[in-house]
Amino acid sequence: MNGPPQRPSPLVGEGREGGRVSNDAGGASALNSDRPPPPSPSPQGGGGVIYRYASVQDAGALAAFAARSFSETFAHLYPREDLEAYLAKSYGEAIQREEIEDPSIGTWIAERDAGLVGYAQAGPVDIKVDHAPQDRELYRLYVDIGVKGGGVAPELMSNVIGWARSEGAEALWLSVWENNARAQAFYRRYGFEHVGEHKFMVGKTADRDFIWRLKL
Repeated sequence: MNGPPQRPSPLVGEGREGGRVSNDAGGASALNSDRPPPPSPSPQGGGGVIYRYASVQDAGALAAFAARSFSETFAHLYPREDLEAYLAKSYGEAIQREEIEDPSIGTWIAERDAGLVGYAQAGPVDIKVDHAPQDRELYRLYVDIGVKGGGVAPELMSNVIGWARSEGAEALWLSVWENNARAQAFYRRYGFEHVGEHKFMVGKTADRDFIWRLKL
C-alpha cells in the first residue's frame, strides 16, 4: 500500500490504534464484475446499526469520519502543523476512493440512521516486518463514541479476520500506540501478540508504536 504508514484507528475516545470489531456474514455486490467482495457483516446488527462493504460513493463520508475520529482522539498530542500534514496525507477523499477501489484492500462500514458510525480497513502488510506474502494488515478500525460498547468494533474485527483467512493469510498484523491501553486490551482478546515496535510518524512527530501479530 502506498502512502504513510497506517495505524488501526482509535476505538474512539481512547488511545490511538483502534478497533474494528464484528461478527461474520452478509453480502455486498462487487465493485466490478471480476472482483468478489470480502466477506461482510450481517446487514443488520444490534442498536439499529447496518453493516456493509464500502463503495466509492462512501469516499467522502469515510474521509470526514476518519479525520474527525483521529483528531478527536489524538489532536492534543501533536503540534497543529503535524496533525494537519498527517490528515492531509492519510484521509483525503481521493485517497479513500483509491483505497476502496484497490482490489487488494477490504473496507467495511457500519452506519446508523444513514450516518457513519464505524469502519474497518485491511490490506497487504505495509509495516516493515518479515511476513508471509499473503499476510494482511489491519490498517484502521474507527468506531464513533456514540456506539462504543455496542458491538460495532467486534463486528468489524470479525469480518477483517474472516477476510484475511479467505485471502490465505497466515497472520494478521497491526501497529498500536504504546499508550493505547484500551485498544491493546481489545486486540489481546483476539489473540494478538507483541512482536516488535516501530516509529509511527505524524508530521514530524515520531510516536512509538507496538507491532502485534495474530496467527491465523
